[in-house]
Amino acid sequence: MSKAAQRAYTAIRDSILSGEYAPGMHLTESELAGIVGVSRTPVHDALLRLKADGLIEMQRNQGARVKSYSNKDIDEIFELRAYLEGYGAEMAARYIDEGTLAKLEKLADEMEALEKAEESNTLFEVSRLNHDFHQTIVNASESELLKQLLTQLMDMPLEVLKERTWRGRINQERSNEQHRDIIDALRQQDPKWARSIMYGHIISTRPRP
Repeated sequence: MSKAAQRAYTAIRDSILSGEYAPGMHLTESELAGIVGVSRTPVHDALLRLKADGLIEMQRNQGARVKSYSNKDIDEIFELRAYLEGYGAEMAARYIDEGTLAKLEKLADEMEALEKAEESNTLFEVSRLNHDFHQTIVNASESELLKQLLTQLMDMPLEVLKERTWRGRINQERSNEQHRDIIDALRQQDPKWARSIMYGHIISTRPRP
């Protein structure tokens, strides 16, 4: 991917993740090219990559739209994440080191500091920190296959779903407490406990229609 296409990809992706480009929103190459400051060719390349990521959908003669997810899709995403991240936490409990535990503690501290925030930019920051927390555990599993399987599930879809359906429906305090339980299980190097806590955490934060 060229530098211009990478720039377009990053700009469009960030706008989707922040909720600026909402699910179902129509995206035109000419408008995006003007916003990003590149030609239409790198924008087209960026859209193809975003389609592969599951961020947008493209149909002949209809252009691109930010992808929307049904309630069934949402349930399936969360079930898959619960199983896979539960396994990842189990494996991480076997290999995790003090440096990684310290990183998780820092991320948990930062999320708790933002616990009562309601501003959209702060909610996005909580979402970013939460993603880093979960990604750190997946990385600690030392399973390249698991990382590959979870890449799409952990990136765009959940961020877009959070913007659409999570606002005001997740008990952030409870979620933060569960993060501490996960850290405790990892510190105790208890694989089964880590797996069960992670599974329950993901399921409990599944949005309800």
